[in-house]
Amino acid sequence: MRRFQLILVAFLATALLINQAALAQVRTDHSQVGLVAEITSIAPGQTFDVALYLNPDPGWHIYWINAGDAGFPPEVEWDLPEGFEVGDFQFPAPHFVPFMNLMSYGYDGPTFFIAQVAASADLEDEVVLSGKAEWLACDDQICVPEDAVVELRIPKGDGEEFSVWRKDFANTRAQHPIKMDWNTSFTSTDDKVIFDVELPQGFPELSNLWLFPGVEKLINHAAPQTISVSDQRLRFEMVGGSRSDQYDEALAVVIAGPDTENMQAFELVAKRVDSLSPAEFEQTASVRPGESFAPGEDSEASAAPAGAGSSGSPPGTGGFVEFLKNLGFAFLGGLILNVMPCVLPILSLKALAVAELTGQDAKAARMAGLAYFAGVLVCFAALASIVLALRAGGDLVGWAFHLQNPTIIVLLALLITAVGLNFSGLFEIRGTFANLGGLTERLTSGGSSEFFTGLLAVIIASPCTVPFMGVALGYALVQPLFVALSVFAGLAVGFALPYLLVTMFPPLRNLLPRPGAWMETMRRILAFPMYATAIWLVWVLGRQTGVNEVAIVLLVVLLLAFTLWCWGQANESGRARWRVVSALGVLSLIAILVWPQGEPDAQAETVAEVEWSQATLEQLHDQGDPIFAYFTADWCISCKWNERIALQSGAVQDYFIDNDIQVLVGDWTMRGPDIAAELQKHGRAGVPMYLYYKPDGDIDRPVILPAALTPGIVIDHIKGA
Repeated sequence: MRRFQLILVAFLATALLINQAALAQVRTDHSQVGLVAEITSIAPGQTFDVALYLNPDPGWHIYWINAGDAGFPPEVEWDLPEGFEVGDFQFPAPHFVPFMNLMSYGYDGPTFFIAQVAASADLEDEVVLSGKAEWLACDDQICVPEDAVVELRIPKGDGEEFSVWRKDFANTRAQHPIKMDWNTSFTSTDDKVIFDVELPQGFPELSNLWLFPGVEKLINHAAPQTISVSDQRLRFEMVGGSRSDQYDEALAVVIAGPDTENMQAFELVAKRVDSLSPAEFEQTASVRPGESFAPGEDSEASAAPAGAGSSGSPPGTGGFVEFLKNLGFAFLGGLILNVMPCVLPILSLKALAVAELTGQDAKAARMAGLAYFAGVLVCFAALASIVLALRAGGDLVGWAFHLQNPTIIVLLALLITAVGLNFSGLFEIRGTFANLGGLTERLTSGGSSEFFTGLLAVIIASPCTVPFMGVALGYALVQPLFVALSVFAGLAVGFALPYLLVTMFPPLRNLLPRPGAWMETMRRILAFPMYATAIWLVWVLGRQTGVNEVAIVLLVVLLLAFTLWCWGQANESGRARWRVVSALGVLSLIAILVWPQGEPDAQAETVAEVEWSQATLEQLHDQGDPIFAYFTADWCISCKWNERIALQSGAVQDYFIDNDIQVLVGDWTMRGPDIAAELQKHGRAGVPMYLYYKPDGDIDRPVILPAALTPGIVIDHIKGA
């Protein structure tokens, strides 16, 4: 009986300790997180280890200190008692996390990130260590930035008894790279980065090698590594990354082992050198991430990692056929973009340009068409490059991302207002301004104006996502650079083609009205769509910031109009005083444009609509409710058009009410990673997006409606679900 009581007491004590450890953990949407210690008490001045414990859900992963192609590592903003200090986290050796053509490094199971803590010499009876932990959790479709406040309470004591986490700390330390003082150097030449490692005399032969760089963007992580081996030297040749020339020193983790299941990691610090000394190697092989490579085997490999593709043929989900399909979708989307309501100002610009072509010779007309096409192509390429660069840096941005920035909206509004004032005849662009961008005067009449018309056309069209375009861009944004830029180029060709055809083929040009006095009247009329567009942009700004900022922008617009009028007077009269006044106006504009941005006003919700969130969606779906979710933005005119003619129509509203359909609205007017992730999850790069969830359907596979809606389309898709 006595023995049974002792066993029972020991069991209850262990359960209590485990329960206390569990209480220190926090549950987020996709992870479990906590702060744990290796000991159960601490002594004054003691040095001990704590760990940030992270356990992503099955199918999800978190990231290493260098996340690879995308992501960021866990970190904690500490709140420590006075006199306490904490060191940097030690990261276990990472695993490969492939996604399509990208390669990241991280962990897909319970992981302990150990840090050393130095306690104060003066301790309270109980010490509280806390901080805000932030990390990125991803599955194979979306990434969700998560955070939680973690807290650890440890009593004052002798600091000698280990906690229930002791085994986990020991296992984690076994996964830490062994710090080696091997002579390691690296160099970068052209598009290559080469690491050279000198092994100590008599060191055992290493196999199944791979090098993980500990700094960002040093290499192309998905590309194969060419590994050369000899008795006393290792050499890793890799494709260089965007920051390959920016590091003088780089952390490197080399993994090796008898097989891929039993690997040892070595941590090295490499110094940059101008060049590496020539060396002879017994074997060289090109190895993919995760491949085994043992010296002595004939393991030459030239293929890229699964899904990575090469510059020779555009790969991607579904291969070359999928690439061609999305290239065609992009082309069709570009064509349709010409006739969407959001492109009315562009049609205004192009109408004037086309009318002027009828009086020109064939050479000048062709030059104008090619210049317009070049402007469209350059602007699409620039926007695509910015989007892809931001996404490569971990930002979940999509199409029209720039209209989520109030400063960009203000600049666009001022630019479009200036174009409208020019159309109204308030001022004329003469002299050096006719040669913007360094284009020669010889090309002015048929080239530069059309080039800048192409640039402006794309900028104004960028808020729109039309049928076919959303699917194509959603595909492009997760592809390699060559494939992504090819899809954007297809969009540019479709957008520019109608005007290009008119300029290149005289029979089409001959169908246009002859130039005359009517063109000046038309120019005056077309100023008003420009003013309407400027008003719309100011309204979008108001939704993002507030009425005070809108008032400031309106004053800036007034000052802009006055400055341009003074400029026009200076050009007509040639008097110096007008030039002085216009110069002062320009300086005033520059000064006023820098002002603190206000906070966005709260958005009022309608009775029938609920703000979208993943939690709300799951709650309604669990209740068995049919759900219609739509994603919109104030800067998306096609969204507002669909809402007015379809979603807000009596037929659709009655159908929602009669069938008890819950309506969720995701407002992407201001940048938000949750909606960006949801768009990406369903293969869309921007808004609008319309989803219908059946009561008994899979929440991860809703019905996706077209980007262009009518009441009939909405009702028919729901009925047919």
